[in-house]
Formats: sequence, C-alpha cells, structure tokens
Amino acid sequence: MPAGLSSWSDHLFLKLVNLVAFFFFFGTGLYGSLNPNGHHGGKITYFTPASYVFYIWTIIDLLLLGYVIYQFFDISHHATHGVGWRFALVAVLNAIFLHVFVTGHYIVAFIFALLVASTVSTVYYSLRAHYPAETTPDVVFVHLPFSLWHAWSIVTVLISAFAAFTHGGHSGHPGVAVKILVVIAEAFLATTAWGYAFATKKGDIAGAAVLAWTLYGIYDFQHNGLIRYFALGSFIFSLFAVAKSLYFTFGRSDGAIALDSGERAPLVG
Repeated sequence: MPAGLSSWSDHLFLKLVNLVAFFFFFGTGLYGSLNPNGHHGGKITYFTPASYVFYIWTIIDLLLLGYVIYQFFDISHHATHGVGWRFALVAVLNAIFLHVFVTGHYIVAFIFALLVASTVSTVYYSLRAHYPAETTPDVVFVHLPFSLWHAWSIVTVLISAFAAFTHGGHSGHPGVAVKILVVIAEAFLATTAWGYAFATKKGDIAGAAVLAWTLYGIYDFQHNGLIRYFALGSFIFSLFAVAKSLYFTFGRSDGAIALDSGERAPLVG
C-alpha cells in the first residue's frame, strides 16, 4: 500500500498541471471539434480536406482526456514519464495556434503549427525510443494519442502553410504553381504514410491512417480535377501502407492472429 501511494503521488504537481492544462486548453478544442458546422473557422484553400477529417482532433482530445486520468494510476508511471512537462507546453502552444488560425493571422499560425509539431515530435520519438508500451492502457492512453497527433501535426503544418502563403478558395481555378504545390504536399503525405508503415517492423497504423484519411478528405472536398484525383491516387497508395502495418501488427507469418500485449505495443510505433 505505501508503495502504491508513493507511485500515485510521484510528480503530483505535474499531474495536476496536466489536468488543468487539458481542461483549459484542450477542453474548448474538444467542444469546438464536436461542433458540426464546417471547418471551425480559418481559411479554406486548395489543400483543405472535408470537414469530417477534422474529427481526428475529437479522437485525439478524447484520448488525451484518458491520458490525464490514466496518469494518476500506478501502472502509468513508466509511460507518462516519457511525456512529462511537454504535455502542458504543447497544450499552450496548440491553444495559441488555434486562436491565431481562426482569427486570420495565418503566418503566425504557421509558426505555431511548426512549434506544436516539433514539440509533439519530441514526445512521439521519446515514447518510441525509451518508453515502449507495457500494457494495453499504455498503448491506448499514452502512445496512441501522440501517434495520431504526430501525424495530424504534419497535416496542420501543411494546412497552415497553404493558408499563409496561397490564395483562399477551393472551387475556382487554381494557378499552375498552386496545383504543383498541392500535388507535392499530397505526395508528401502519401510517402510519409509509408514512412510510418516502415518506422518499425510492424509499423505505425495510427499515423498512416491519419494521413490516408486526410488525403481522402482532400479528394472529397476539392473540385479541381488534378488536385482531386492525385489525392485519390495518394489515398489508395497510403491504404497499402495501412494494410502493411495491420498485417505485420496482427498477423504472423503462419497466418495466426497475434493479440498479446507484446504484439499490440507496436500498433502506434
């Protein structure tokens, strides 16, 4: 009992800060992401995906809520130590990013999108390299939200870049330069999805799936033929990355299904 209490109270101030940070900086984002109206503000560009793609953030928010609760359980000590104070830091950075983006300060938003992405990346790679998931709750409440967020941060950087440096709109006739930039961005998402698939032997299903879903959303929302159908081709290409990760995560070479905790851990890299 004393050991359990000691583990529960370890870094208690940090855990309380994380809890406050979630409800102040992520709670409003969760409410907004549940709002069914459009893209929740900001500039629509030729790279913008369909509004339902943004529900990825709803999933991330719900999992982060699980994280701030899970951190108070003794079994979370090892995994949550890999996140540390960066949870509160990225909460503040993300709140600033969302505010400046929806208020139309797109260059500033792009800068903060980069800061969010870099901070999330340090958490993601720290967890992968030094704090592998030991239990199913570790996978679901620690590794999975940051795996999803790592991929989503790549998407938000690109969305912010197009908002900052290109003209708005999605139903008109984009210039040749814009078409080329969008196609390059779509190709980048597709190749990055394959990067997730080969990040480890079993790959990162969550990261690859986020990018594939974004590509489908671009195909569904955009009107320009080149942008739409290149996004569709990139989506199909990305699906093979997701399928590769699924196969090597849940399947063995003999066709059996692997569901033990050791096999589940690589689900998110």
